[in-house]
Amino acid sequence: MADAIELEGGSGQVWLGSLGRALDAVETGLAVFTPDGAAPVARNAYLAELLDDEPEAARLLELTGRFARAAAEPGQPPDQSEVLELAGGVYRLAAGMAPAGSLLAEQATLVLVDRMSARLPTTRELRLAFGLRGREPQVALLAAEGLSNAAIAARLRLSAHTVRHYLERVLDRLGLHTRKALALHLMAGSAERPEPPQGVGGRDR
Repeated sequence: MADAIELEGGSGQVWLGSLGRALDAVETGLAVFTPDGAAPVARNAYLAELLDDEPEAARLLELTGRFARAAAEPGQPPDQSEVLELAGGVYRLAAGMAPAGSLLAEQATLVLVDRMSARLPTTRELRLAFGLRGREPQVALLAAEGLSNAAIAARLRLSAHTVRHYLERVLDRLGLHTRKALALHLMAGSAERPEPPQGVGGRDR
């Protein structure tokens, strides 16, 4: 793992030491752009690995830059996401803004890039396949999609403490330790989905 974030040519920004290690520790691809999203500044080691594995790496970089520019346009929501399919897999892009002084001296546009090897199961399928109960399937799916505890809490109208409790229970039940492992486990487990029982209706809560 490199201490410095891999730089895009000519950016002039050098990220070393603890900041570089922190960004490389992010368990998803991360690209940083100027405030208007027009110029790439840096990308972390995880994104570099995704690009190495992707036959359409140039296309993925192009789409990441286009997404950054769109997310930085005035009037856009603060957080956006998009899913795209390339030769090497299905990717989820999520964009947001980092305040001035948090990463760069000025505001920065961030794009997270994650590869999804298969679609995630439904909450009903999670109940049948993994024995999750109550709000556990919803929390598990949102965590697997990369949402923070605070974002999940806002989505489900729960407290962050309650979400953490649910997530810890899900991870413990499945013998996992990270959200990334959870996403991979759920997608792998969804390859063989049990047939829903006959005569059972209703919606998941």
